[in-house]
Order: sequence, then C-alpha cells, then structure tokens
Amino acid sequence: MFQYFNLNRWYKPPPHPAYDLTAIIMLALSEDVGGQGDVTCMATIPDDMEVEAHFFAKEDGVIAGIALAETIFNEVDPSLKVEWSQKDCRAHNIVRAERVVLNFMQRMGGIATKTKAMADAAHPALLLEMTKTAPVLRLVDKWVVLIGGGRNHRMGLFDMVLIKDNHISIAGGVTNALKSVDSYLEKRNLRMEVEGLCVLTP
Repeated sequence: MFQYFNLNRWYKPPPHPAYDLTAIIMLALSEDVGGQGDVTCMATIPDDMEVEAHFFAKEDGVIAGIALAETIFNEVDPSLKVEWSQKDCRAHNIVRAERVVLNFMQRMGGIATKTKAMADAAHPALLLEMTKTAPVLRLVDKWVVLIGGGRNHRMGLFDMVLIKDNHISIAGGVTNALKSVDSYLEKRNLRMEVEGLCVLTP
C-alpha cells in the first residue's frame, strides 16, 4: 500500500540561500547523456514517436519525488504532459528523463519510507534529521524527510549554532564555548544539542 501519493507533491523543498535545485537537476541530466544524448534511444526509436509511460513500484512504501520528477520532465521538454495517470508523449524525451527521475524517486522513496516508519515509532516525539546528507543532495534529502513525516533541523553550518565536542574542546570547555557564542550572536537565539544534563553540570 502506497502512502502520500496525492500529498507529497505539495511539500515544498526547505529553503536554502545557496542551493540551486535546477542546477542539480541539469547536472544529473548532463552526467547521464554526456553532451551526446541517449545514443541507444536515438539509434532504436524514431525521433517523432509518441509513447505512454508508466511508473511501477515493486513493493509497498512512501512515494516521494513526484514534484521533483515533474520538474525534471519539464527541464527535458516543457511540452511533456505529466499527470500521473496517462498521456502520450515523445518517446525520446521520456527515455532521456526517466533514468534521472527513477534515480531520484527510488532514493527519495526509500528515505521517505524509512523516515515514516521511524517517525511513527517515535510519535508523539518529533523526528529531526541532521546535516549528514549526500553531497549536493542536501536539499533533496531534507525535502524527502518532510514527505516521510520527519522534521528539518538545520540546513547547514550557516543557519544555527550547534556546539559539538570539537568546539567545546577547542574553546576550553562548555562555559567558554557558550560565552563565545553569546558574544558572537549578540544574544540571538541559541540552540544547543547535548548528550545529557551531566554535560551542563560544572
């Protein structure tokens, strides 16, 4: 049984001041066709042929990446009509986009499915993700956590202070680290992750 099929397309990716999702999509498409195009497709399928494409999932889970898939299809060919039902479209452009779409959707679906299972098990607590994401796919990974029922933590090193062991060690202790942060942020919001109350005990 699939979940969130009609809902996850409405989850918008979390905001990031320096992330260009379109550039990531174009890079993914470019590395697939290598500037030459899909030579197998060009060799075997007439250029003007129209086809109907279907997505099939082999097991139950959370479908994720619908909005991203639509964006990818639009980047390949704005005339492609994607309605998640059925439409006839140019075969070449569908084949060119389908591997990139599937690569994203398979990864996103797996993460969303695992996230939903953990979020359900943790309820009523909230499940937060970290910044340990695949390089250049951070926004996509964080987006799919939202689809799976989790919550975003910080987007990177720029939007929230998170004091860790290495900061404490270099600063000379928790107290020094906190004083330095207070000075730097000039009393703005501070969020700190600790392993237990004993860490805060002098």
